[in-house]
Amino acid sequence: MVDQKHIRNIIFFTVFLLAGGTAGFMLSAGLSFGEAFYETIMILLSHFDHYGFKDPSSRALVIFLVISSIVVVAYLLKVFADYIVGLGDGLKKHMMRAKVAKMHNHYIVCGLGRVGAQVAEELADEGVPFVALDRDEERVKAAIAKGHVALLGDASNEDVLKAVGIERAKGIVASLGDDSANLFVTLASRQIKPDIFIVARVNHEENRQRMERAGANRTALPYQIGAYHMATMLTRPNAVDFLEVLSSNDNSELHVEEIHVPQRSPLAGKSLDDLYHARVGATVLALNAADGMSKVNPAGTETVYAGDKLIVMGTNEQIKQVHELL
Repeated sequence: MVDQKHIRNIIFFTVFLLAGGTAGFMLSAGLSFGEAFYETIMILLSHFDHYGFKDPSSRALVIFLVISSIVVVAYLLKVFADYIVGLGDGLKKHMMRAKVAKMHNHYIVCGLGRVGAQVAEELADEGVPFVALDRDEERVKAAIAKGHVALLGDASNEDVLKAVGIERAKGIVASLGDDSANLFVTLASRQIKPDIFIVARVNHEENRQRMERAGANRTALPYQIGAYHMATMLTRPNAVDFLEVLSSNDNSELHVEEIHVPQRSPLAGKSLDDLYHARVGATVLALNAADGMSKVNPAGTETVYAGDKLIVMGTNEQIKQVHELL
């Protein structure tokens, strides 16, 4: 919709030019009201002196009207261009909302700053459906330009969270720059959907416990993680290289994936040896039981139950075979 203020400005300036031109020609050239009004309109529309004024005052008025008319036209074109751009942005917002309305078991990224933008990139690389939220319009536009689903809004507003489908979402990342804002997002998310998985950014160590009490399943201190990674690069560079190979999306040979054991899985109630005997070639790095117990490098005699989660390493084909067996 065109801003009413712009329309009022155009109408006011046009009326001013008509009145000023008419009065000026009546005084300087001695024209009647009708002739002066007609000549003013013709000059404003055609930018040309059809009457052929001779006196300096009238000619100066003609120049002023021509220049002013060009300014009005330029301003009108700008308003029209802004309106067209607004229509395009409105269409994009409608398309984004339509995409969000169809999402289920997706993730929500709150905040598109340095941390949130990187989270969005990682989710996009993994092919995971997600919608990003930010109060900064430029950040939202940048995310949309990259092909992400992003909406303008305040993530600390419960209505905004509901608008991005939090009731249908699988998880949410509170990656805002302020701990209090992330705390509110965590509280609101847990209240709206009690079983949602929440990862919250924490900027100060003393706030980690508060965030967990508010309902965050996991907390992350970006600076602490970065410092630990750099220190590990110094002390165990080869181990870091191996982990980066696993996490790299450019690597098509080896991947690590968490696989959920469904209720009616043929392997439910059986040992890991049954999985190994199938010769899929994948390696089970850890077994996260449904009761919360975790076993790293589990033995083949370990029993797999419905609801457990297996951390599996292997090629895409091997991991695909594990999915099929489970």
